[in-house]
Amino acid sequence: EAHPLLVKLTQEAQWQRQVRAGTLVLKGRKLSYPLDPVRFIAGLGVKTTTSMALGWLKRPNALRQTMSWESDRREVQEDEGFQSFVVKRVGEAAYEQFYEPYARKVWGIEPDDLSQTVAKQRVSTSNPMSSILKKTEKHFLYPRYGMASLITLLRNKLEAVGGEVKFETPFSAKQSEFGTTFFTGHLGSLAPEAKLSHRGLYLLYLSVPPDALDNTDTWYVPESQYWFGRVSQPGRFSSELQAQSHKVLCIEIPEGKWGPDQDFVKQVDVVRDQLYAAGILNARVSPIEAHQKFLPKVYPMYVRNWVKEQRQALEQAAEQANIYPCGRQGLFLHCNMDQAVETAAAAVDHWSTGGDSLSWTKRCRDFADFRVRD
Repeated sequence: EAHPLLVKLTQEAQWQRQVRAGTLVLKGRKLSYPLDPVRFIAGLGVKTTTSMALGWLKRPNALRQTMSWESDRREVQEDEGFQSFVVKRVGEAAYEQFYEPYARKVWGIEPDDLSQTVAKQRVSTSNPMSSILKKTEKHFLYPRYGMASLITLLRNKLEAVGGEVKFETPFSAKQSEFGTTFFTGHLGSLAPEAKLSHRGLYLLYLSVPPDALDNTDTWYVPESQYWFGRVSQPGRFSSELQAQSHKVLCIEIPEGKWGPDQDFVKQVDVVRDQLYAAGILNARVSPIEAHQKFLPKVYPMYVRNWVKEQRQALEQAAEQANIYPCGRQGLFLHCNMDQAVETAAAAVDHWSTGGDSLSWTKRCRDFADFRVRD
């Protein structure tokens, strides 16, 4: 999806409506994504499906707890943790099949140390089980010249009205003493003592022969034997990103247990073999070129009781100056671009109608339940 305000501000980007062509790699099978119950069960197999169903039925108050999953997940006065929360609702079999491997792969810590809010926080890459229970759009909007074109357009418009862009310049709350700041940097910068941490993401780009891939735009790979969680073909999103001589894969490897100093280019043969085993590459081809980019502090770490730390950080920022944190990093949220734009629009509306920065922190609680859409 794309927020109407974002589309309006960047209409020169020539947004195009694309049909989703995703694939979920599960149990050695390739299932077209978005999922439906029939394909999901076919992918799991009878044995696994039966085991999960029995595990769920054996849970006390199974139906009630499943139906109240979302409201219970948001109730975090007493954060019981991801593992306990999920096992109570789906049983050990489903937890061990989907939730535990995902948690270890993506977050790199013990599942019991994660917040209960992480459950269902992300749809396809967290667990396929929840995907079939949620309506998923079969189309998406994408700018003709890629996502980077949006940044260029917005920067040019800002500078055209007298705005200035500064790089490598730390923000200080003192800069807001005589005005208003809409802050989209990391919330932890406004409250350094808050216990807010992040994890990063490796982007490994591989150029491969054009006949090595099918027409899938995105593969979702939740199982733990693969290093990557999501793989995409940027050239499938727009014809402007395609090349005749090769195709490009963008391979997303969560920082997780790896830390920030891995060089996956040196391990490209291992990655290549995993891509082949997952059915993404149709042959063990040698990459024409490989390039890696590590993005630090991309995803907020939702450890137990993170909500309390986030709210305290927002209040501390509001007490310092006339600051309105918004956006993904400013609010320490997992969210999509349109959701981030929604928070910024709400912040401007709150300020323009006389709302102060302290009351804005209360308004921010409405955004804490955003769920990332894949």
